[in-house]
Amino acid sequence: MTGLFYTYVWGTHGRRGGPLTFTSKQNRTVAIRSTQEGDLVFGVVSRNPGDPDVQIPDELRGRVANVWQISHGTADTAEFGIEAQNSWDRLEDGSYRWPFALQPIRTWIIRDAPEFRDLPGYTPSTHTQRAITTVQELGDELAATLKDLLATNGEELEVMTPRFQTMASRVNQLRQKHPFALNGYSVQPNVEATNCIYIATLGKTGRVLKIGHAQDAKQRLIEFNKFRLSNEPQWVLHTDQPIGSVQDAIEVEKYLGEAFAKHRTETNNNEIYVDLDPMAVLTKLATFRR
Repeated sequence: MTGLFYTYVWGTHGRRGGPLTFTSKQNRTVAIRSTQEGDLVFGVVSRNPGDPDVQIPDELRGRVANVWQISHGTADTAEFGIEAQNSWDRLEDGSYRWPFALQPIRTWIIRDAPEFRDLPGYTPSTHTQRAITTVQELGDELAATLKDLLATNGEELEVMTPRFQTMASRVNQLRQKHPFALNGYSVQPNVEATNCIYIATLGKTGRVLKIGHAQDAKQRLIEFNKFRLSNEPQWVLHTDQPIGSVQDAIEVEKYLGEAFAKHRTETNNNEIYVDLDPMAVLTKLATFRR
């Protein structure tokens, strides 16, 4: 049976399926001893990092942002080519803050990440100091909620491969040994269906946009809003533009992402944009040429 755990993080790798990292070998060892290969670890973005210099975007604070299916394969973070992106990623001596890693079997980002403390099953005892440094096992109700969240809002990422071929080969073996099946949840895409580009606003007149592609944009927004509280702004469908094949839709989404890169919440996030007029996106969409 798959175990479910969580740990606090300071952000996400965006569209990169990075490893689960730790500040010390001891913290990583605790994680290994507490888990089994194939278990899931959910990354919750910290609200109040211990370092006052850390800058976490308000839209990420306290939210369930990413998931790892972990192995017990250890590595140095540098073996994945990960380097410090911010000043607070380094310690006073200049060394990288998270040099110890567990190689992932699979990784996901959570679309429209919800507030961790608002999920069914969260209680005052859920938050622990242990989760700040290593992994903390989840209670049954909260674990069930997060499994459902992963099924509906999870987007699998390509796992980053380490520099050593033997480690990369082991991931392929582990993926066969630990196939991922979540309550029988599966989506069989209709390859013949028309895909669309959708634009959604956070609130009816919001300037926080979600731009993506789907075969059923209305259903996609239902999934996005599933874990938003009733008093929070909801995602509202602004545009549902038929495009063609899924590959055509991906190309258009990439085109728009490059055009509005300065509005992204994160460098590698092509989905959420802030302070952007949806009409500007429509205008740009009309200029796309295959």
